[in-house]
Amino acid sequence: MFFAVLFILFAIFAMTLGVPDAAFPQGDEIMHIRSIRESLDAGSYTLPVLSGLPNPYKPPLLFWMGMFFDKIFGVSYFSERLVSFLFGLGTLTLFYKLYQSISHSLKETKLATLAFAFSFLSLKFFGLLMMEGAMVFFTLLYVFLFYQSKKSKKQTYVAWGSFFVGFGYLLKGPILHIYIILFLLSYLYIKMIRVRRGHFQISYSPLREERATLLLFTLSFIIPILWVSYLYLFTSSGKELLRFFFITENMGKFYAANQSGLRIWGGWLLYTIPFTIPLIHITWITIRKTSNQKNKILATVVLVFLLFVTIFHLMPNRKDPYYVTPFIAFLFLLPALKKETWKTLILSKYNQFSIPLFYFLFVMVAILLRLPALFALSLLGIIITLGAILSLQNEKFRFYGIFLPQLLLIPMTMFLLLRPMADPDTAKQLIGIQSKEICVIAENPWTAMDIQNRIKDTKVYFALPLTYKETCPTADTLIVFRETTLTEDWKKVATWFQWKQHLNLDSNQILRALLKMDKRSFQSEITVWKRGENI
Repeated sequence: MFFAVLFILFAIFAMTLGVPDAAFPQGDEIMHIRSIRESLDAGSYTLPVLSGLPNPYKPPLLFWMGMFFDKIFGVSYFSERLVSFLFGLGTLTLFYKLYQSISHSLKETKLATLAFAFSFLSLKFFGLLMMEGAMVFFTLLYVFLFYQSKKSKKQTYVAWGSFFVGFGYLLKGPILHIYIILFLLSYLYIKMIRVRRGHFQISYSPLREERATLLLFTLSFIIPILWVSYLYLFTSSGKELLRFFFITENMGKFYAANQSGLRIWGGWLLYTIPFTIPLIHITWITIRKTSNQKNKILATVVLVFLLFVTIFHLMPNRKDPYYVTPFIAFLFLLPALKKETWKTLILSKYNQFSIPLFYFLFVMVAILLRLPALFALSLLGIIITLGAILSLQNEKFRFYGIFLPQLLLIPMTMFLLLRPMADPDTAKQLIGIQSKEICVIAENPWTAMDIQNRIKDTKVYFALPLTYKETCPTADTLIVFRETTLTEDWKKVATWFQWKQHLNLDSNQILRALLKMDKRSFQSEITVWKRGENI
């Protein structure tokens, strides 16, 4: 029954993959999709291209898989996002097996898997063509095989784990190797360092014990060496690609800090939603209380590992919150390591009272934005959660009356709040406007890439407001995302509004706009112009 329900839920989620406007978008996805489609059009299967040149930003594994599914199912958002969806299914399978191996409780394993599957991390990155979903999979895969190796005393598992890390290199470069090295350092640190009776002791015997594991990690360099050698020896632009990727794209991020480190800490809070409070609770328990001897080392290793990767990501100049996504799964493993039940975590005072509060906020938002479906289900959520809190006799109803509404917080946000408020689909807005060449006037070339992804049969060019005459001399249609002055031979033929990405409103202006229900204050006008036509 559990797997049947999970299958139905995933089938519903899979149906949303083909919608161009994702509920939780990530700007890089536009570039990834564009690279896949340009590579297919150019026949550049080995070395993906972007804007007519070899793509220097990321290795090719994600693009190869996207091209593979586009070839099978046809070029579409669904085919390309199916890559991350399958990595998501693989991650949840690994998580289920690992949690069950640690907890030995089928019920707790199912609850933990449901919680992880409905986290913001899963519902965002397992539905976008981004490297993050695959990075979660490869990181968890190595730890899963490492655990199986220790459990069975067979080095075969860790050998395969090391080899698969090499495939992870083809996603984002050497970053996965760094993560696994930090994991192994965390394990060795806990095994080697002892503080007894106030004395600091170091034992070197774990280095001898883990010699095979450390030596087998060299298997992870096989695929990277093959790929780097291919670029260096057999491609005309290989040396320049490698120089840009390693020096500019990777080492260049350590040049100077330009983002607050709070963004990394915020990532831990953001991508664990809606189970942030229970996970903070179990993290605090793990820090304060000693584990049972069987899982004591592994629980401490997880905490040290999470601390190490956090410190590592505080070092580069960019500190995007989603950098922590490969490690969120380990927070969901902590209840198994501590032998804590999800019932205890969900029914903790702070967590259970927070859920009706969230549904109350949904009610207020639904009234403000006039969303009847969100309003009705939010009222039902308040009734159920308050009823569960007040139900002192029926423990089962108390738990599921909080847990199930908590699971639904992110799906309700996706389908009942964000979907009705989504921007109009550009492709639908351009129906009936025939054009061979479209010029997109915007601040960022990704805007033009997004239009090109939606309109496959029309050539799309990007131009800055002051350069459109030179950049697009033969275009017969303009889509203006940023206000600019056009010559008199251009006539407006269509217009729509979309949400602003950057608001230049102070708090008083925002409050007045909300009270007046004036959504235009938060939107910008997009216009379409044809050469020499009237409305």
